[in-house]
Amino acid sequence: MQKPIISIIWWTWKFWQFWQKYFESKWLEVISCWRSWPISPIEAIRSSDIVIFSLSIRYTKKVIWDLIPLIPEWKLIIDFTWIKQEATDEMRKYVSWEVVWTHPMFWPNVKSLENQNIAFDPIMPWEKWDFIYNLWKEDKANLIEMSSKKHDELIWLIQPMTHFVNFIFWHMLKKRWIHPEDLVTISTPVSRMQTFIFSRFLWQQSGLYADMQICNEVYKKEILKELVDFTKQLEEIIQNNDFEAFEKEFEELKEFIGPKFLEKAMKVSTEIDEIVKNG
Repeated sequence: MQKPIISIIWWTWKFWQFWQKYFESKWLEVISCWRSWPISPIEAIRSSDIVIFSLSIRYTKKVIWDLIPLIPEWKLIIDFTWIKQEATDEMRKYVSWEVVWTHPMFWPNVKSLENQNIAFDPIMPWEKWDFIYNLWKEDKANLIEMSSKKHDELIWLIQPMTHFVNFIFWHMLKKRWIHPEDLVTISTPVSRMQTFIFSRFLWQQSGLYADMQICNEVYKKEILKELVDFTKQLEEIIQNNDFEAFEKEFEELKEFIGPKFLEKAMKVSTEIDEIVKNG
């Protein structure tokens, strides 16, 4: 096939800049538009072969729902949005397109795609998706195929729940006016790495994390409730000085994860800690 023209529809989020530079580095024509600048999204999608939605979570449904019926046939539609199932359910109604959702799981300051994770669900793939897939494969990206449903189930746990804990940690330090530099000086390897990981969370954009916490109904109604319930359960164990119950819970988690992954985690985290100490 001839080199496709790519349009990127973006809304308040800068991830599109990485992808514009990436595709242009492959000598592809890219049309990027924000709302009605420099051209309207409708003009952009009519002028391109591949349409990419790179949207912040809170605007995803409105923008995709508004624009999808206007996209001409035989385009490839790619979605970079964080939550997948709702968007892909809507896209399945339009059978005259190629449709693939993707989730590039990295920050846009990376230098290349090598060893970067990109999850994808080839809902209705044809030749245009083959072109993109091969492009990413040649650049040694880790391409992970999974269903939209499975993706959303995993992402609810690995991202918003983790960030919820990060948020609580920094709230507790701020309340006591304790700076992370004070913690690092007396930290064990585990605590030292956690402090840097928690700080990385705050280095990023508040709007992104607000979207992750607020724009996901399953997370709010199920995962967050379970998290709060277990926190209360653990508090009760601690307040009752119940060493046996605490150790039992700890050992059950240890058994669930298994020695193979625990040994790997110990090895990798030790290597990271050496870099942190010597940095």
